[in-house]
Amino acid sequence: MSLTHIDGLPAHVLLVHFVVVLVPLTALAAVVCAVRPQYARRLGLTLPALGLVSLALVPVTTTRASG
Repeated sequence: MSLTHIDGLPAHVLLVHFVVVLVPLTALAAVVCAVRPQYARRLGLTLPALGLVSLALVPVTTTRASG
């Protein structure tokens, strides 16, 4: 696995798809947890983990796009 390819696919394509899926999913989960607090308790650390992964992937993806 290199920095430009993951299993033969360009890393940028995979990273963009991760961001396109994770950012809206995280936002939707945050809204649902704000409306229904019992879901927030059920999700536990999953929502903050999704947020951190999304936060880390966005700059990595945009850096890959320009590089």
